[in-house]
Amino acid sequence: MFDAIWDMKIGYVLCGIIWSLACGFAVGNYACSLVHRLPRGKLMLDKTPYCGNCGTLLQTKDLFPVFSALWLRHKCRYCKQPFPVSHTWTELLVGLLFVLAFFQHGYGEHFILIAFIGVFLITLAAIEANDDVIIGKILLCLVVFGMIYRTLVDGSIFGFVQSGLTGLIVSAFLWRKEVKKVGHVYMLPPKAQMVAAGALCVGQQQMMLFAALMLAFTAFFFLLACLRHKKLALSVPFGLAVILPLLYPKLSLLALIR
Repeated sequence: MFDAIWDMKIGYVLCGIIWSLACGFAVGNYACSLVHRLPRGKLMLDKTPYCGNCGTLLQTKDLFPVFSALWLRHKCRYCKQPFPVSHTWTELLVGLLFVLAFFQHGYGEHFILIAFIGVFLITLAAIEANDDVIIGKILLCLVVFGMIYRTLVDGSIFGFVQSGLTGLIVSAFLWRKEVKKVGHVYMLPPKAQMVAAGALCVGQQQMMLFAALMLAFTAFFFLLACLRHKKLALSVPFGLAVILPLLYPKLSLLALIR
């Protein structure tokens, strides 16, 4: 877990943690805008940050990640209506993700790519949890960053092509009853597209680990959703099954079994 910082001085490690948290919270704050706007068909830059209930433009003091939400007790300063607690969780999770990526990979190409793949996964899960929809634009971003990451790690484009095709075939089989023909093209349902994108990100060598984690986390969150009488958001276990092999590439299915 501490591969990148093992030989660093404590001062550099502390600075790295603080910087990672600050960047993570800021990016998480931006991701919250995606969580609110994308399901509603709104553009990111069509309006400065505003309250989703009353539409009032937010001031700088309202936009400090995590701290503003806690200070205001998750209520709008102007209309006093509550906003989703998932926004704060999104900021916290992205901050934690940046710190873990720093611990494992330090600052560099791997840190940037894994951090942003994680941001897309968290955003995808938050949107499905709030609005019960999987956004294709986020899946596309996930695929692009996953392709870049696999090319960097594998040293060729064959890795993501092979793993992506494997994920595509498996997901098409699992959701074969939901495949639709649009014109001359067969369209996979969003959940199948999501699983195929995840397989592309983790690569062929970690495919079995990805499948095992996906099954285990899905079973766990399904039971949790049943206890809470809520619907399972599949992108939550999916996100965990993708990010763990990327954060810890030495993790293996055999190690988990042992």
